Amino acid sequence: MSRDDELLEAGDKALARLEAGDAEVVIVDETSELTRFAGNEMHQSVAQTSRSVRVRLIDDGRIGVGEVRGFGEGAVGRALQAADESRRVTTSPDVPPLPAPDHRADGPVAFAAATAAATPELRAGLVSIVTGTARSHDINAYGALSTSTRTTAIVTTAGVRRAATATQASFVSVARGDDGGGYASRHAADIDALDVDGLAAEVVDTCERNQRATAIDPGEYEVVLSPYAVTDLLEHLGWVGFSALATQEHRSFMRMDERLMSDLVTIRDDPTASDIFPFPFDAEGVSTQAVHLIDRGVCAGVVYDTPTALRDGVTSTGHSLPQPNTWGPLPRHLAMDAGATPWKDMVSSVSRGLYVTRFWYVRDVHPLRTVITGMTREGTFLIEHGRITRPVKDLRFTQSIVEALAAVAEVSRERRLELGEGESGVLAPWLHINRFTFSS
Repeated sequence: MSRDDELLEAGDKALARLEAGDAEVVIVDETSELTRFAGNEMHQSVAQTSRSVRVRLIDDGRIGVGEVRGFGEGAVGRALQAADESRRVTTSPDVPPLPAPDHRADGPVAFAAATAAATPELRAGLVSIVTGTARSHDINAYGALSTSTRTTAIVTTAGVRRAATATQASFVSVARGDDGGGYASRHAADIDALDVDGLAAEVVDTCERNQRATAIDPGEYEVVLSPYAVTDLLEHLGWVGFSALATQEHRSFMRMDERLMSDLVTIRDDPTASDIFPFPFDAEGVSTQAVHLIDRGVCAGVVYDTPTALRDGVTSTGHSLPQPNTWGPLPRHLAMDAGATPWKDMVSSVSRGLYVTRFWYVRDVHPLRTVITGMTREGTFLIEHGRITRPVKDLRFTQSIVEALAAVAEVSRERRLELGEGESGVLAPWLHINRFTFSS
């Protein structure tokens, strides 16, 4: 029996124990492994396997949720009991029904057998490429290579019965020299597809160029942002504005059919793209659909779950988080369309500006205006007369994302798959932006 079938059968058995009402049973099995290194030495290799059982119970106008970690019938029973106990003390004047099956065929799933079968020896061999490269340059490398296999099964009394297994491999490294550091990462469903040689070369090169940085005055600069930095911009837009709940509550920047950004900017959420960790359904078991969010600078659409779709009289796009929640639907496969410019050519068109490798500790300041703040980190460089001339000390930025994307001058033809802070895939290009504000 496959893992998918095993969890679906466990969900069926859980529903068979239901005494009254409607229920949704979500069972998630995950195996995760991690090899960590510091100072060019591997010092930790760990693995764990876990199961979570989550029950959402709707009966007599009340809704309750119970979630338990553990294996066996006992975990299912405790989750059912916890859901019923929470239901008894909860009232809700507006309980949306469980969605019916949409009968759409499953799209692609980010799964690779090589990742599911990855061994500590395999991960150690890949890590040694980075540590060996760093050691040969008298630089210390730090970081981790992780692999995971996750099976999600959803069974409901409304007839939804779906399961899928996905894999993920993520390699993140920081390199430190005498007075400065570098950063690089690679992510893929297939561990064999990770460009580890490219990661090693990038993190060492950035570190070597980022030594003995000097201060520069804050202000408004022309910038070239790498995909690491662009990922933060896209992810925060997803959090504050691409949700139907945010538009319904009038706290989203989105104004449908209005042009708010450069016509070079097209953003979509696409769960079918093979390079954004595709997954076919959301936390309600609804098929996730591709959604055009920004179309050549124009606000084009938002993502829906069942409650927000009912409110607007439309169909859910399959972007639900576990229900109920106060967050609303969320895009989980964000991508910005590629442009026509090779990213290395972007620097040559900048008279004076900054190349930013990545941002750090980004936080929302004014969600409606999409203002965020954070720091540059591990590779901020001055651009003068079309050339990167020297590293500069990290700066704090305070900037509206929408205003930054309105000032996009070029979008690279290359893109990279990155992981956002929320651990969802983002396919991001390099961006040349005419104006970006650094506050201190």
